[in-house]
Amino acid sequence: MRGTRLFFAGCLLLSAVCVALAWGAALPARAMPPQAAAGMQVWRDNACEACHTLIGQGGPYAPDLTHIYVQRGADYLREFLTNPGAFHPGQRVMPRFDLTRDDIENLFAFLEWVGQQSPTWPPQPILVAGGANPAVSFAPVSSTADPVEADSPAMRGAALFRTPPAICGTCHALQADVVIVGPSLAGVASRAGSRVPGQSAEDYLRESIVNPGDYVVPGFQDVMQKNFGSVLTSDQINDLIAYLMTLR
Repeated sequence: MRGTRLFFAGCLLLSAVCVALAWGAALPARAMPPQAAAGMQVWRDNACEACHTLIGQGGPYAPDLTHIYVQRGADYLREFLTNPGAFHPGQRVMPRFDLTRDDIENLFAFLEWVGQQSPTWPPQPILVAGGANPAVSFAPVSSTADPVEADSPAMRGAALFRTPPAICGTCHALQADVVIVGPSLAGVASRAGSRVPGQSAEDYLRESIVNPGDYVVPGFQDVMQKNFGSVLTSDQINDLIAYLMTLR
């Protein structure tokens, strides 16, 4: 009996060690730097979590900001905070906050730090309206896309799809039946020509970029950014269309 008890106690001790090691490996390795900690206080003081999520936690009213610093960069975010109403006219408007320059820089440090972490909770990011799963958003080329040549319009369009100033992957997935904010674009080239009578696939895609409110896919809201016609050059729009036309 004594040997059985010792064996049982040893098993318990070994299990406890394994659990401790597992938790230790799961915890973030980086401590929050002082500037990021100050930025977290700015985030809390202005109740940003009432509308936005970080790693799936927070309010589902506005986009998830877990990876916003990497996706958009400081220059874009600084301009957005200065006049948020100019970016999505006629849509939800974020209020202008009376942030000092130090507040903004600290907030950016916090958002940059958050985007660098390996989240331990939730086990999988929660997709909310306006949120984006980075694994979905930044797929460089869909598995159903036609092959594209290096430095071709389609390849340049693929880069635009996942990076500013277009960064379409923030709202559109390349996997079938995956909804982030807008409809999945998997296979869009095969159905674009049948969306609007009289419009070719290329014409429909162009109108969807420049005038997205003219036709809204049933089941979705008219929330797409309305200033791509001025933000993107004609060459960039052509490159995006070339890429989207490979998604069959």
